[in-house]
Amino acid sequence: MDQTIQNIAVVRLSALGDVCHAMAVVAALQKRYPKARITWITGPLEAQLVRLLPNIDVRVYEKRSGIKGMLALRRSLVTTKFDVLLHMQWSLRASLLTKMLKATRKIGFHRAYSREKQHWFVNEFGVVPRSPHVLDSFLSLTAKLDVHEVTLPLPLTLAKQPAALKSPYVVINPSASKAERNWTLGGYKSVIDWLQGQGIQVVLTGGPSDSEKRLAQSLLQEGVVNLVGRTSLPQMLRVLADAECVVSPDTGPAHMATLVGTTVIGLYAHSNPMRTGPYNDLDKVVSVYESCAEKEYGKPVGELPWASRVHDPNAMTLIAAEHVIAQLQQVIKPSNLG
Repeated sequence: MDQTIQNIAVVRLSALGDVCHAMAVVAALQKRYPKARITWITGPLEAQLVRLLPNIDVRVYEKRSGIKGMLALRRSLVTTKFDVLLHMQWSLRASLLTKMLKATRKIGFHRAYSREKQHWFVNEFGVVPRSPHVLDSFLSLTAKLDVHEVTLPLPLTLAKQPAALKSPYVVINPSASKAERNWTLGGYKSVIDWLQGQGIQVVLTGGPSDSEKRLAQSLLQEGVVNLVGRTSLPQMLRVLADAECVVSPDTGPAHMATLVGTTVIGLYAHSNPMRTGPYNDLDKVVSVYESCAEKEYGKPVGELPWASRVHDPNAMTLIAAEHVIAQLQQVIKPSNLG
């Protein structure tokens, strides 16, 4: 252990799922350097989760505050010199923000994985990631600090249940950050019908946006509990923690569930689940990404650049309900099936 590392900065502003991956890595960093002070700069929404990690100095940067907010951050940390800064975000905004901080070592992603000119803003590069997964890309930075593995779930202090829920229950988090990543109404309804036929309660989770609320309303039927827009992130995390499993497209709550050890059945079409899927449940993903990507690019996924996306707006419609139900049958305890 490098005893000279006493003060560490982490820059990861968003998005929610990526911050969840970073939380697992920072928790491992804390274990390796228990006496180090860690300051994490993140967004206001993401800070709700980051604050659940013990002994983290959380500094909130609001993107809309622009340069004015960056200068305010610099003033608040003007007397602090970090031994290490971990630049965990491919974004010019995040890179400019790192210029506000004084650090001896500024570690960014391996040069071959640099995006948006991140390599201009660091003085040290991580190793080549051992897999394309985002969490492993974060570990490629901490590998320079002798942190190579994460331990999940994290020992987080959870909020109280925001509602009286009947166990066993399955969470469906139907909305992704982009509508094209949502599954079909018919697919969700087929899964809800099957779960209720097994005597399993269905709980809907999600954020407060109008689009998320509308989708939830369209899925409501007798016995379905709708918590969309009705929980804080810490409350939602507790709901996810107590669930039998979670069904979700590629979005933040899927990765929140991984943090607390709940099995996730991820629904993927636009991004490679081996890169952005639920880290502990990649074998349970229901994915059409591979076939869609090969059709779009005309070559096997293994030959594509690591961040290649599928652009067909109808790709999620190719996920079959029977494949999702088959995964549920494998995941849910036999004693809980009707």
